[in-house]
Amino acid sequence: MKEFIQEWKELFSKKWLADDLFAGIIVACVAIPLSLAIALASNVPPEAGIISAIVAGIVCALFGSSKLAVSGPAAAMAVLIATAVQKFGLSSLYIIGIGCGILQLATGIFRLGFLIRLIPMPVIAGFTAGIGAIILISQFPRILGLPPIADSHLTDVILYINHSANQIKWPAFWLAALTITITFALPRLLPRFPASLVAIITAALIPWLFNIPIETIGNIPKPFESLILPSFSIDAATIELLADILLVYMLASLETLLSSSAIDKMTRTKPYHPDRELIGQGLGNIASALFGGIPVTSVIARSALNVQAGAKTRRAAIFHAMFLLIAVYFLASQISLIPIAALAGILISVALRMCHPREFLEFWHTSHSEAFIYLVTFIVIISADLLAGVQIGIAAALIIALLRLAYVKTTVHQESDRPTALCIDGPLTFLSVTRLDSMIAELTPVDLEHGVIFDLSRVPLADTSGATHLIQIIEQLEAKSIRIALQGVKLSCRKILLSIKSHTDIARLIATDEAELLEILHLDKHLILNRLSYGVETFKKHHRHAYKFLFKKLAREQNPHTFFITCSDSRINPNLITSTAPGELFVLRNVGNIIPTCHTSSTYGESAAIEFALGLLNVKEIVICAHSGCGAIKELITGTIFNPENQLRFPGIANWLKTLYAIRDEFPAQVTPEQAAKLNALFQMEQLKTYPLVQEKLNAKAVRIRIWYYDIGKAELEEWDEQENMFIVIGSEEFRALERRMQSGSQYQSPVIPD
Repeated sequence: MKEFIQEWKELFSKKWLADDLFAGIIVACVAIPLSLAIALASNVPPEAGIISAIVAGIVCALFGSSKLAVSGPAAAMAVLIATAVQKFGLSSLYIIGIGCGILQLATGIFRLGFLIRLIPMPVIAGFTAGIGAIILISQFPRILGLPPIADSHLTDVILYINHSANQIKWPAFWLAALTITITFALPRLLPRFPASLVAIITAALIPWLFNIPIETIGNIPKPFESLILPSFSIDAATIELLADILLVYMLASLETLLSSSAIDKMTRTKPYHPDRELIGQGLGNIASALFGGIPVTSVIARSALNVQAGAKTRRAAIFHAMFLLIAVYFLASQISLIPIAALAGILISVALRMCHPREFLEFWHTSHSEAFIYLVTFIVIISADLLAGVQIGIAAALIIALLRLAYVKTTVHQESDRPTALCIDGPLTFLSVTRLDSMIAELTPVDLEHGVIFDLSRVPLADTSGATHLIQIIEQLEAKSIRIALQGVKLSCRKILLSIKSHTDIARLIATDEAELLEILHLDKHLILNRLSYGVETFKKHHRHAYKFLFKKLAREQNPHTFFITCSDSRINPNLITSTAPGELFVLRNVGNIIPTCHTSSTYGESAAIEFALGLLNVKEIVICAHSGCGAIKELITGTIFNPENQLRFPGIANWLKTLYAIRDEFPAQVTPEQAAKLNALFQMEQLKTYPLVQEKLNAKAVRIRIWYYDIGKAELEEWDEQENMFIVIGSEEFRALERRMQSGSQYQSPVIPD
């Protein structure tokens, strides 16, 4: 409630008052014809549409989350309302409005707004297009000056028009055609003018000026003067209304959240809160029902116009409602002259936008299966009814999702005198059982004689049935004395596999690296080359496509943000531990992550890499990353590499590590390998600063240096904090404080080495 009160204070501020007033007038000009047209399509009196726009404009603006959203009657709801009115009468709108409002309130209060978004987008789009098609068909009689018919199926409407051809009023048709033309053409010619209002005024003036007899909406009773709550009782008909209430609730809530999300993108302000927005809409629907209105929602067209007109606060929506009220009381006689055919033309304009084929084509280009869901929903809605369309659309979406989940691709990688690698790509569930069987059935005894490797690196999840079946296959193969190994097993899959009772020791078959794989299969080291060729083939089949556009970009140039200096140790993968893509890191690796002192005559590759990274690539960060279990540090501590025998045998290593003599003397008496590795990294930072280009960049604050330590066993990275004089685990609260200091401009100074 405090949040509401704080925001309501803005309503009494003079700031942006003129902007909100102007926006309110502009939106009201559009809302008048649209509210009347939607009331017409909903088979309710014209004043019901105006009442809904006024009440929702105020209540939803006061209690909703999106400040610039405008709520009111929506074309997408018209068919639902018209169907309910046809089946249960006008009094049913009271129950539907209250029921929808209560459901929205409950959804918002219990923070279940996210559930609304679980309905697939193709179903929503197909549903909206279906409603647009129904509106389009149902308004054909009206634009010809004929009374509407109860059934809005295309064949029924065509037969009705054919039988009533002698009653067609062509002036009504031409007025409707003029309205549609102005509605579509004016935004292209004069985008700042409210097209629907201009169309309605033009269509009303022509019959009045030329004395053309035409059916108009007639006198509109002044709203709120005779408020009588309808009486109702709980009976069988009320129970039947539950389906309509749920449908209206779902559509109103969905349109609200989609509209609010779109307004967020337009304004780039504080994001709306879906649960609070639904609370505002719930209160708006309850209030609308109590005053005799129809169900409402946040409307994207009016909300977008509100933003474009310069609205700054929720006052604009309230002003729009006040202008509507003033118009109904002081312009009632002029409003009564609006032709029914013109309102039908407005509805057809809206309907054509709702069922535009562009949306279907977008789904088709993106995913044929989603286009199928859209089409199924659309066809069922226009041929059967709305509820069946939604149900079948969701069912189709679930079936397709199930088929996608069931889809498992298997690839067999074979080489002569090598084990056969079976790559499983997809979820290992009960739905993948038959695919596994067919994969094994295709293998010949020759394929199996050197053993089988099950590559599960592309299995994202597994269930008990799928894992059990895989174990049964393994047991059958082992019974034939075929050696088996599993590689790339993710933690979740590993837990399921090990939890299943088996005659085979599954844990013994799971390899974490190439060495274990060779050991399990009792193979020689020469298989490593096969591992590389298999890896290349796997990359080409499964990974290359995912990086297609990145590789095209990288083919033109490299633009790394970080110069990453680390050890040559095979256990360190910079891109893996930093979750970076190719092209983000410029990497320098050597034994012991050593940076030689700068000399102008230096021919070290490290000097060239430093100059290339800072001088040509203009990296913004430098990371010096030490690690646990470093072989270079171990040799430095023990000193065995420097004995005469090893200096003769490994002169390269001995000479290279001599550059670390300076820090060896600084080691405490009982220095640990971890301390020595960290000390080395800090020392290398000082070595790095001997390069003039590095000093130049540091002085210009164009680069920062970070010292990291990677604990291989824990797979955890630590960063040196100069102020705290210690290494801090990246991701911890202490590390976040360090990040804030670094972002404020603090740079590393000469480190104080801890004992």
